[in-house]
Amino acid sequence: MSGRGLSRRELLARSGAFAGGALLLGSGWNPARALGQGAAPEWFEPPHVTSVGGVLSTQLRVAEGSVPIGTAAGTLPTRAVVYENTYPGPTLDIHAGDTLKVDFINRAPKQTNLHTHGLHVSPKKPSDDVLLMIDPGHSFHYRYDVPDDHPGGTLWYHAHRHMLTDNQVFGGMFGLLIVRGELDRIEGIAGLPERQFQFSQMEVVDGQVADASSSSLSDQVTLVNGRYQPTLQMTTGQTQRWRLSNTSSVFLRVELQGHPLHVIAVDGNALPQTEAHDLIEIAPGSRFDVLVQPEAAGTFELRSLSWKSLGVFYESMVPVPQVLAQISVTGDPPTAPAPLPTTLLPLHDLRHVHVDRRRTFRLEEREPRGTGDEAGFEYFINGRLFDASYINTQVPLGATEEWEFRNLTYEPHPLHIHVNPFQVVAINGDRSRAENHYRDTALIPPFGSLTIRHRFLDYTGIFVMHCHILFHEDHGMMELIEVYDPKKGPGPRRLPGMAMDHDHMGM
Repeated sequence: MSGRGLSRRELLARSGAFAGGALLLGSGWNPARALGQGAAPEWFEPPHVTSVGGVLSTQLRVAEGSVPIGTAAGTLPTRAVVYENTYPGPTLDIHAGDTLKVDFINRAPKQTNLHTHGLHVSPKKPSDDVLLMIDPGHSFHYRYDVPDDHPGGTLWYHAHRHMLTDNQVFGGMFGLLIVRGELDRIEGIAGLPERQFQFSQMEVVDGQVADASSSSLSDQVTLVNGRYQPTLQMTTGQTQRWRLSNTSSVFLRVELQGHPLHVIAVDGNALPQTEAHDLIEIAPGSRFDVLVQPEAAGTFELRSLSWKSLGVFYESMVPVPQVLAQISVTGDPPTAPAPLPTTLLPLHDLRHVHVDRRRTFRLEEREPRGTGDEAGFEYFINGRLFDASYINTQVPLGATEEWEFRNLTYEPHPLHIHVNPFQVVAINGDRSRAENHYRDTALIPPFGSLTIRHRFLDYTGIFVMHCHILFHEDHGMMELIEVYDPKKGPGPRRLPGMAMDHDHMGM
């Protein structure tokens, strides 16, 4: 972490917050200045590793190295701490029912660990245990046993060491995780060419990735797979499956110029029917699987729009309206484009099931005025900062619960819950705004509320929920959840040997 005091403007600009009703990011945002000028780079995707015979056995080595970061002028060799010397990390491609084995080797200068974001697996080691800390020079052998009925869709993996998460993910410690399941076998989806769009924020200073704690959003650009405004080639009438993943801490409102985005899955969970949208809102940590089928030749922009139209508290959630990628379409229009699928997979609608318990969670924050050190920024759930030694919420295995999150702050927060996906059943108390699919990350409106229902299935153990603006997570907006065997009852709330100094850990 940087030792210098940061202005509130810098920190809030980086986390996407609003102050005083004015846009924090003025006209100074200049991607050409930050990353050069010239022809748009060609399309790039990181190395792809697939499972064989029901097993994906791979290595993720964390180390500093030189990686090419795409710019409008080509690529710049950039020093970064990444997985397997690639930015983003390798794409891991598995099937429902597979076993994922990861030899995790930490050659970085600080502790780290690994979180499989969206994967419904055990939260106990050697699986998705985010309380695990892997020291520099040490290794750990992760093993994830994926259920046979796991939904097929787009997930991702990233570092999750508390108080270091923001800096490590911003610095490049993330990658795509694909699970293939029943959705992939539907006619009109099976066999389609796929493209991945991993959206991230980047600032390069003196040939290396800037430290997240000292990087202002006004000095960053949005990259796609580590490239600035790359060009993707398509042909008219061709259908592609795009996997859109927001690995950043900014909010994106994505549209494809002149074309609908046909949504088939959100956060790795299929919809009952394909939905055509001109605009989709992708919160930090969230993912969308969409089908795209251009019908005419030309060059079209994939772009992110401003959130200003949503109201005063959304105005600064993205830098400025911006182009994310160029889509170059060639060829004559087909006489009969392939039909897109309409019916997808049935939903077990939690709006119509018995609820075992209802809970309420309050989100609050304290942000110093003027210039303040990072320790002055605190973000709370039910009045508490995150404490890795204290279990806040205990739930019996098999329960169905309804949770209401009340946002008492002026900015939206993207809620993420590990292990078990959930269904949004109300926004601002309005049950007509319920969703007909599951997700693992959802936006809580400023001075508003989000109500969800979820089932705690298959796994006991301890995991977390948190705000996926990772600066907020690192500075307190996270808590521990324990799912316990109802025959044995809940364990003690205080975990021995897990005391944590929130303000100083990892600094």
